[in-house]
Amino acid sequence: MSDGKLAVLFFEVGMVLTLISMVLGPFEITGWALATAAVACVVAFSGMFLAFESWKEPLEEERPREMKQPENQQRE
Repeated sequence: MSDGKLAVLFFEVGMVLTLISMVLGPFEITGWALATAAVACVVAFSGMFLAFESWKEPLEEERPREMKQPENQQRE
């Protein structure tokens, strides 16, 4: 899995955790709300790091043809 795809996954997980925290807060479940908010922050910062690192990766169409072949195929 590339860094860009992992960054998107981290973004989605962070958004879900943020929404959970926003729902739990008004119901005065503060312990879980703070815990999910803290985990959402860590996941968001990890996603940002991976997103910035993925800018260095070449795009799929820019890679040489040899790199696009699956590893299980035999090369001639």
